[in-house]
Amino acid sequence: MKWIPQLLWVGVLLGGGTAGIPARAQHAGDILVGRTADMKLAATGLPARTLFLAPVSSGSFQGWSGTTLGFDAVIGSAPLDGVLPLAPGANVHLEVVSMDPGLSLRSFTAPAQVYADEPGERLRIGSSGNLHYHPIVFIDGAQVGSDFTGLRRARFRMVDLGSGGHLASPDYLLTFAPLNTRLEFRRAGKDLEISFLANSGLAYRIEFAADAIGPWSALSDPILGADRLLSILIRPASDQRIFRALAFIDN
Repeated sequence: MKWIPQLLWVGVLLGGGTAGIPARAQHAGDILVGRTADMKLAATGLPARTLFLAPVSSGSFQGWSGTTLGFDAVIGSAPLDGVLPLAPGANVHLEVVSMDPGLSLRSFTAPAQVYADEPGERLRIGSSGNLHYHPIVFIDGAQVGSDFTGLRRARFRMVDLGSGGHLASPDYLLTFAPLNTRLEFRRAGKDLEISFLANSGLAYRIEFAADAIGPWSALSDPILGADRLLSILIRPASDQRIFRALAFIDN
C-alpha cells in the first residue's frame, strides 16, 4: 500500500507531490477525453470517489478550492475503454447540466471572471492536439456556510464548439467535499486526547514539532478516515509542542 500525501495543514498549508505520467495522460488521475465510434464525445477514467477541496481564504475566495480535477486527451491509435482520440478541429467545452449551490468550476487563468455554475454555462478545456486542462473547483463558504461539511455535486457534459463534428457526450457526475479537519484537544486523565473529523477515502497522520518550522515527527501511523470523529491519546510532554494533521490518498 502506497500513501501519497495530498493536503497538509497546521492552519492549512497546501502540499502534494509530483504525479506519475502514464502513457495516455500527462497527469495521473486525469479524466481522458475522446470520442466514440459514432462520433459522440466521451470520457473515461472519471474518479469514482469524492474529490476533496482544501480551505482557501483570499479576497473573495473564502471557502474551499482545488485543481485536482483534470482533463487530458486520449492519444494513440488503439481505443481506451472504447474511447478513441478526438477528430481534428474539435474545440471541447464543459457544459453544466446541474450544479449544487455554492459550487463552481472556474478558469485557472481568470477565476474571478470566467466560471460555470449554472445549467448551460460552459468552460473551455481544449482542442484536438492541445487538450490538457485543470479547472479550479470552488465551494463558496459565503453560500454554504463556513462550517459546511456536506457534499456538492456537479453534473456536466462535453460539447464541441469547433469543426470536429462531434456530438455531445453523455452526462457525467462528479462529487466534491470540503476538507474541514480541525484538531481539537481535551484532557483525558493524565493523557491528552486529540480529535478530528476524518473523511472516508483519506488517511491521516498526526505530527508534532516544537514550532511551525519543524522538523516534524510522526505521532501516529496513518489512520483511515470513516466520515466520523476520530481520536488518539498521547501523554503530554514537558516542552511546548504544536500539532498538525497530514492527509493522504490511498493510491
